Amino acid sequence: MTAVLTKEDIVNWRRSTERITLEDYAKRLGKVVSAEKETNDLHDILNKRVDEVIEVIEVAEAVEAPQKPDIEIKISFKEKLNKREEVVFNYFCKNKKRKVFANEIAKILNLPNDYVYKYIRNLRKKIAGNILVNAENGGYILNV
Repeated sequence: MTAVLTKEDIVNWRRSTERITLEDYAKRLGKVVSAEKETNDLHDILNKRVDEVIEVIEVAEAVEAPQKPDIEIKISFKEKLNKREEVVFNYFCKNKKRKVFANEIAKILNLPNDYVYKYIRNLRKKIAGNILVNAENGGYILNV
């Protein structure tokens, strides 16, 4: 059985001044790189939660019988949306013409409210046209 690189080995590799890949470093030590790199970095934890939320949404959409909409609305984007922006946009689409608050979106993304405003701002920049507007007395409305 081959040994797997430890966190200390990876730290030593990062500190070294050699230009060598992690895989080559592992071979030099007679070890292998773990296929599943599990860390406790905030970035990895948040990505894992977003992936879980997207999977839950996809499963829920697959279970629901698809209904043909009365009116088809096409919304164009200036840039491609990332995963979290897609989750936020899908939530706005499900609640179009209704006031949506940042704390609702924060619950979906499992993030503090402060982070949600960033995704709403980026979503506004990427949506062609001014269809995501501020509602009176707080919140946001998707006008389509």
